[in-house]
Amino acid sequence: MTPVTPTSFMNVLVTALPYVDPVSKKTKYKTTFEPAALKVTEADTVINYQLVSPTPAGVKFKSVTVKPGREDQLSEPSISESGKLVTFSDANTRAANFNLTLHFIDSDKIEFNVDPEIANEPDPASPAAREAYLMPEVANEPDPA
Repeated sequence: MTPVTPTSFMNVLVTALPYVDPVSKKTKYKTTFEPAALKVTEADTVINYQLVSPTPAGVKFKSVTVKPGREDQLSEPSISESGKLVTFSDANTRAANFNLTLHFIDSDKIEFNVDPEIANEPDPASPAAREAYLMPEVANEPDPA
């Protein structure tokens, strides 16, 4: 029996603080992430983006988009009922970079977006990475005459 490796979790703490833009006089948000960037090295990693204090209570995740697409690596993101947590899994079977767009909305219906990146860097020796890179066997026998 093959041993099962425990699921790896990556938790990103998100802070979104409002400020008034001095030029437009409109409310905008400065958003920070801890950690600032994600490098995924384990297969089947669960990734959570969580809004934390001092983010105002009325700020929520609205949606998530991924470029260049999820490409059989990222699951469909799920937003919690509270709107404070986004969760998805990353197969991480091949090296790739994904640009997320996290769409937010606040209690005044002000919307804003932030674009963090996820870097997939699987261990080439891992079973998941080996399986993703296996090539079908090709016969190397000479053609019969």
